[in-house]
Amino acid sequence: MESFVEILKDLIDEKGLSLRQISIESKVNAMQLSRYLRGSTPTIDLALKLALYFNCSLDYLFGISTEKEEGKYKTCYYDMSKFLYNYQSLLNKNNLTNYKFMKNSNFDESVIRHWKAGAKPRLNIICYIASNLGGSIDKLIGRR
Repeated sequence: MESFVEILKDLIDEKGLSLRQISIESKVNAMQLSRYLRGSTPTIDLALKLALYFNCSLDYLFGISTEKEEGKYKTCYYDMSKFLYNYQSLLNKNNLTNYKFMKNSNFDESVIRHWKAGAKPRLNIICYIASNLGGSIDKLIGRR
């Protein structure tokens, strides 16, 4: 499975443009793009800008899927209010409790309290959930 950095580099190479040009067109700061190419993880909002610009799903961008799903997503819109429901559905599908999943993943179980209070989960956690529970990043965050 390719990493986010490898996939981003491939997508940039496909465009054949400079980081500066991609930055202008995607509305993602060139310094941020450079950090992502060195291994930093973007926020959900910036990852969505990149996915929209490169015409792919978040699942493709983060190596969860090998299918780009070109043309499926035409905006950066997502509905984070669906996250907890979709997360719980994946837990149920895998016959897991939140406690057991969090314990096995080394994430602090208190994060779910923060999510219930309205905090957005970090993208690396969403990617971990999707890849380990057989889900989709795009579906988890209610992307349309």
